[in-house]
Amino acid sequence: MYPRVFAVDLHDVDGDRFQDSRQAGFSWYVLTTTLLVSLSVISIGWSFGVVNVSKSIICQISPLGPGNTHSGEFPNRIPFSNSAWTIAVGILAVGGFLGALVSGAISDSIGRRNALVVNNGLCLAGSVLMGTATTAVHFTLGRFVIGIACGVASGVANTYVGEIAPLKWHGFYGSFFQLSIVIGLLFGQLAAMHATGGTGWRIVVAFPGVFSLIQIALLPLRVESPRYLLKAHHINEARHALLTLRRGYDVAAEWQESLLSLDVVEINASNVRYHSDQWSATAAAASAVPANDQADANALDKNDSKLTMKTKGHKAVDDNVAASSLTFAENMPVERATHVSGVWQTLCGRTRDDLRHLMACCIVLMVLQQLSGISAILFSDSGVVRDILDPFSPLSAPWTCVVVCGTSLPAIFLCLACVDRLGRRALLLGSLGGMSVCCVLISAGLFYGPNSMVMAAVFLCYFAFNMGAGIVPWFIISEVIPSYSLSAATTLCCSLYWVMSIAIGLMVPLIENIVPQWLFVIFGCFTLAGFLLVMLFVPETMNCPITEV
Repeated sequence: MYPRVFAVDLHDVDGDRFQDSRQAGFSWYVLTTTLLVSLSVISIGWSFGVVNVSKSIICQISPLGPGNTHSGEFPNRIPFSNSAWTIAVGILAVGGFLGALVSGAISDSIGRRNALVVNNGLCLAGSVLMGTATTAVHFTLGRFVIGIACGVASGVANTYVGEIAPLKWHGFYGSFFQLSIVIGLLFGQLAAMHATGGTGWRIVVAFPGVFSLIQIALLPLRVESPRYLLKAHHINEARHALLTLRRGYDVAAEWQESLLSLDVVEINASNVRYHSDQWSATAAAASAVPANDQADANALDKNDSKLTMKTKGHKAVDDNVAASSLTFAENMPVERATHVSGVWQTLCGRTRDDLRHLMACCIVLMVLQQLSGISAILFSDSGVVRDILDPFSPLSAPWTCVVVCGTSLPAIFLCLACVDRLGRRALLLGSLGGMSVCCVLISAGLFYGPNSMVMAAVFLCYFAFNMGAGIVPWFIISEVIPSYSLSAATTLCCSLYWVMSIAIGLMVPLIENIVPQWLFVIFGCFTLAGFLLVMLFVPETMNCPITEV
């Protein structure tokens, strides 16, 4: 058995109180980092929400005529035809697909945290383009650029949070993705509905730039993902990052698991354990880094003077011994052992582990988010809510969409409380089963009435969606896919999510024009099929290390 390694305050050396970091509890550091990353995700929801009601309220879209006024260099309204507005709204998803397609490559090349920082620069550029738009093309270009940023964020944010979250609280932190989307949708729509005069809509559409500025300023102060640093062969930095994230816990076992999640071709498990023993025995040499990293080490010494490592039953190794000892980083041939698998290799099973079954589960869960019919509920420009309420009041449909988003927040908070207690399968089965019933009720109401039953079923359907089907797919990828294929899996799943968003956006209006009453019958069939697939094939991942899935 290898010696235990701790991250503790210098004055706190009571070894009996330390636990395995895989059982680490609540951490303010991880929470604040997750909240900071969530600002990127709020931008996704905000960008969708602001245009949900803007056709009739923000821009008052019509050709510029004598009655239109200008404010300085920027017109109060931009001339759009109906088709041009449809393109401007839908191009966000096209940009999202392109962004998701390159998200894995970016995060593997410059790191998860740095990818988010760079991506926020792109989001800021898109926000400025929309806020200063004077023509339809100008506005559409801004939507496209911010769409790319949304696509990158959808892939990188989940990967980063999934790799820094402790195993015991993985579901809790992973659920912040959907919470952030709903918050962005809710407040984006509210802001759009109240920005009716002059050029106030410009501030609303450009507001994600504020989130970007906050992240550009604060994200570099957070640690990089330890698993990414291991993949990139930055062993000392990975060690420091893990100790920062798990202060007060035994990190030796989690460190070894991180190594085993890499695609280790030439090193067997016993060799990994042997080198881990050597690293643990000389753990006090955290400050003994290569010469070219000395500047970083000096900075770490200043900021983390209280951070050290102890080995239970052994006295700390002094600096002279530590400097002359061989550490894990120097012994293990990491350069030859680690390998990053691409999308095609993973799909073909050409990886250390055959991941095709797990990849199929992740893809199905991600695609089901769009095939469940949520877009037809949420977006008032085309959907069941508009068809029922627009005859009575043009503003009633947008306000109902706002209320639907607001009432879904209790479902998400309930999921936050239950996801690491009930498990992923239970929440997915309950969510998809509830949505299937709601789709039946909506269809029955559309066929036979009354409309009140349809509206009640709409609220219940979105509530059920946010109890599992809208939350679990975003973080389960990092729970079942090892580090060597995680970027490839995230790229594929997020890209397919955006592709299905485009497809549903094109198909729903078509079906509504031909057989509107049957729309939710189709969605009900998809959710029922998803229920059966989860029951038969999706594994439980709660408190389960990747090496045991």
